[in-house]
Amino acid sequence: MYAANTRRSLLRFTLLLVGVWACSSPRAVAHAFQPTSVPPLVDVPVWSMATLNGDGTTNFNILTYATPVSIRPDRLYSLGLYKETLSYQNFCRDRKCVLQLLTADHIPLVRLLGGRSGRDVDKERECAEISDDVAFGLQELGSSDLPKVLPGCAHYLLLSASGDIVDGGSHDIAICKVDEMLLPSQDYVANTSSVDYLSTGRLRELGIITEQGRIAD
Repeated sequence: MYAANTRRSLLRFTLLLVGVWACSSPRAVAHAFQPTSVPPLVDVPVWSMATLNGDGTTNFNILTYATPVSIRPDRLYSLGLYKETLSYQNFCRDRKCVLQLLTADHIPLVRLLGGRSGRDVDKERECAEISDDVAFGLQELGSSDLPKVLPGCAHYLLLSASGDIVDGGSHDIAICKVDEMLLPSQDYVANTSSVDYLSTGRLRELGIITEQGRIAD
């Protein structure tokens, strides 16, 4: 009995010492919190959303607010759409788009697609004239009610809005059903330089976008 009481007393004393050490140790300061206005800087895929303009031509943007949110019974994606864009206007009218997962081959297009408005420039034409060395002839998906797409993307998602578009302030939130998923042909993949998807981290490294995700000056 005496030995058991002694062991319990030693255990309580040891736990007390550990508690005192944890509170007084400089290492405990590392777990303190402080407020910040800077969101976590995460590396996410870079998409381009293709939509149809009112005249039947195709418009593109750069989209990084795209997240899978469900797989059954329907595969769903959540899109954050900046309101002050032609892409937003087109999507709200037609309630559908083609989401294209870009690769490193599309880096020359990022400033055009994400830094200029489709109201000011014909992006369908500009993609074919991006430089003397690089041209991106658009491809058709076999239907006149679908936008054209960029060649060589890592993945293509045909999306349609599911339910109401939700007001989120600067951006609206659209929950979209994945109607179809497409990959580039094996012949194309065999002759392309990159099939790995492009990420925001890579664009930040190249100085194309800022830490806030905007196109750099």
